[in-house]
Amino acid sequence: MFIHSAAEFAAWITVLVVAFEAGGASAAGLAVVVQLVPAALLAPIVAAAGDRFPRHRVLAVAFAVQASAAGGITLALIGDSPIEFVYALAAVFTVSTIATPATVASLLVHHARSPSQLMGWNVTRSFVRAAGSLAGPLLAAVVLAVAEPAAVFAGVFTACAITALLVGLRLPHDDRMKVSSSLTSVLDDSWRGVAYVASTPAPRHVVLFVGAAEMLIGALDLLFVAIAFDQLGRGGSVVALLSVGFAVGTLIAAAVASRLLHWRLSRLIGLGSLLLTLPLLVIAEVSLLVGVLALAALLGVGNGLMEIGSQTLLQRSCAETMTSRVYGALDSTSMIAAAIGAATVGALIDGGGTTETTVAVGVVGASVLLGGSVRLRSTERSLPSADPALVACLRSVSFLASLPQPTLERLGRLCEHRTVPAGAAVVVEGERGHRFYVLRSGAVEIRSDGDVVADVVAPASFGEVALLHDEVRTATVTTTSSCEFAVIHRDAFLDAIGRTATSHRDAFAVADGYRRPPEPD
Repeated sequence: MFIHSAAEFAAWITVLVVAFEAGGASAAGLAVVVQLVPAALLAPIVAAAGDRFPRHRVLAVAFAVQASAAGGITLALIGDSPIEFVYALAAVFTVSTIATPATVASLLVHHARSPSQLMGWNVTRSFVRAAGSLAGPLLAAVVLAVAEPAAVFAGVFTACAITALLVGLRLPHDDRMKVSSSLTSVLDDSWRGVAYVASTPAPRHVVLFVGAAEMLIGALDLLFVAIAFDQLGRGGSVVALLSVGFAVGTLIAAAVASRLLHWRLSRLIGLGSLLLTLPLLVIAEVSLLVGVLALAALLGVGNGLMEIGSQTLLQRSCAETMTSRVYGALDSTSMIAAAIGAATVGALIDGGGTTETTVAVGVVGASVLLGGSVRLRSTERSLPSADPALVACLRSVSFLASLPQPTLERLGRLCEHRTVPAGAAVVVEGERGHRFYVLRSGAVEIRSDGDVVADVVAPASFGEVALLHDEVRTATVTTTSSCEFAVIHRDAFLDAIGRTATSHRDAFAVADGYRRPPEPD
């Protein structure tokens, strides 16, 4: 994520500088639109790759495409190619950056073992991303102060090319089942991701809120450019410095959020919304660079807190199998919103001035984001919860242990809870099997062909053989004491173990072990 963010922000700032020097604020706004609109249209398709293909390959290809686009821009700037050609390659670069955050988000959801761990990892992710977004503009500022923009893209090319190679070689292979890679299948999955967001209230609310926030971020990109050139009378290097100040604030936000893991996510988002908007009411009146940098850092703190809260809320509110596709819809919405924000502010600055536009953006942004954070409070409260003790019990089953936390939480919510007295037959040999049983307390006796096979005490599980092989029960299980069971129906059980290749393989290994005939004496 560090190289991704550093390359993304260095390239972004440099394209804006090239565009502004070529035609002012309106040209910079146009550059934003040209980069973001194609990316917004393709985001659901590009991001869906993280849900279907090996994640290490998705990341390697993404960095390889970024390297190719950055190399092309380098040659275009050196050769004084038409600015439209630079814009086109910048659009390709932006499209290729979509896959990385979606794929990383999918990885985090897949490996997190609790909601607090997921938030903690998102804090780390935000810190690393902020470090990259600080390093990228800072290096761009240094390079732009002593060299031409082509030198920045030469550096981006080198970093992305090396990262593509390292990611392809060093990241572990995915623990997931193979799926079809046909174009039709990929497009269908992409559409299903969009439809899922549109029809599911919780992720839809988060996506719309983040879209509103990204409209403000798009506006900030242009405001920083205008403040640097018009208000401070400086050049492109100061634009990069303001982005550095913003990134420093995001780093501070990650450090603060690591102390606030017990907070409600909507509360974190609300605080971030305030800090992302209120400084805009005064930043246009400050004439000293150090003061503007301090306010830019405060804006970054707000953005970081809001991003951590909303990202975690989005991951928790959507099905884990939809994570990358939901992020595709998020990216699409965000990029369209950022393009609208940048284009609108560019036109407003040219027509009415920097100060008036900045104050107006602050007032409108505060009203929208604070209202949205209140809405997300009810969204967070509506999230279904699962008994942590039950989830821990499900994870004690050997072939369920590798499942992502959201899958186990979903299983916990789908479980049927039963209390069975001593002496009752829970399953009967020869009958069709429709349920998987997790013994939470008590003891049972297992008989096959009339012989006692085992006496089992909690925690334990049984019933997978008939479900996996679609056959009758191979044994009779009778309670020998009062027992409590978590009962999972066949469809939910089969869906869960199919989420990872490890759980699928281990479940069949356990089932086949029970079915294997005894070795002769």
